[in-house]
Amino acid sequence: MPSALLTSPHAVAKTRAAAYPPVEWVPASSSNYTASNRPSSYPVTYVVVHVTQETYADTLAIFKNPAKKVSAHYVVRSSDGHIAQCVSERNVAWHAGNWTYNTRSIGIEHEGWVDQPEYFTDEMYEQSARLTAAICDKYAIPKDRQRIIGHVEVPGSDHTDPGRYWDWSRYIRMVNSV
Repeated sequence: MPSALLTSPHAVAKTRAAAYPPVEWVPASSSNYTASNRPSSYPVTYVVVHVTQETYADTLAIFKNPAKKVSAHYVVRSSDGHIAQCVSERNVAWHAGNWTYNTRSIGIEHEGWVDQPEYFTDEMYEQSARLTAAICDKYAIPKDRQRIIGHVEVPGSDHTDPGRYWDWSRYIRMVNSV
């Protein structure tokens, strides 16, 4: 019965590639992203950092709701840095509010609120930095602030995340030290 173990509903955590931290597959509704074949269809040239303005669980529920029309590739939990992948990197998540940036980026949501810095834990920064470094390595994205950007920096965005409490210097340093 070893094959039965492979299909167990409890075996949800998986590692994407050697450099990726472990992630749990929690798929978004297919109504909330565009199927694609990136990087063949669109080059991936950015990582966009977001803050959910919701809890981790509520963010996953929003991404599963077909009426919401929003998603991100990954969500990082505050308490322990656990990562859920909601959209395959080959597909276009609807996270940036700008079609060009959506097609050319990987979106990473971080649990919390922009005005509550206690959500930005060491565990969150560490796991997110590992994930971002692996994405940058995979797609040959420079590990700098020109290519790892906040949602607020997407042209036409009306969002403020990740906000003034996000420690960009620390984060970029961590991405580069992985």
